[in-house]
Amino acid sequence: MNDGTIFYWFMWMGWVITTFLIKRSSVRNYSVLILLTGITLSDTFIAFSLGNINAAFLFFLCIGLVYLIKHTEQLFFYVTKSFIAATCYVSLELFALYDPVKLLFDKKYMIVIILASLLVLLTKTYKELFFLPIIGLFIGDTVFQFLIYRLSAKIEIGSLYVMDLLASTSMILLFMVVLVDMFKNLKRTPNNKVTSAKQI
Repeated sequence: MNDGTIFYWFMWMGWVITTFLIKRSSVRNYSVLILLTGITLSDTFIAFSLGNINAAFLFFLCIGLVYLIKHTEQLFFYVTKSFIAATCYVSLELFALYDPVKLLFDKKYMIVIILASLLVLLTKTYKELFFLPIIGLFIGDTVFQFLIYRLSAKIEIGSLYVMDLLASTSMILLFMVVLVDMFKNLKRTPNNKVTSAKQI
């Protein structure tokens, strides 16, 4: 599967669901705008002296940073969690780079599963599940690109491969949130006991 396929598939699927199946609200409008902007910018790269950076990845990072600014009282904890996620990503990428024989399955799926599991353990609210992966992956990919700069001779932050990781991780987390909410609603639903009819 080519890099970017998962990202575009999930982004267009999210746009269709958000546009046609969700009731009109400010959250829905913001979601549609974010998805369309991400799709539009995903093919644009901003050049700098050592390489380039994906404009969509930078756009998502700005959204994550806005969330952090709004929650400055917990900034230290969010930054710490982001660095933990970034360290996990860099460690897995370096392990796959120097010892790929020991990988049990495809590197991309291994990173997605481990990263999603780690974020579930680190986060406390649903919103954190969607903003922390963006910041963590950005930090992790930036560090990893600088570490392998001598090997690749070019830095490409936010490649379509990384965008696939971001989209896959976000979709897994979204599925888990929906699943947890569904089970909570089932528990809250009272059991309707069938009462026997009175005898005449």
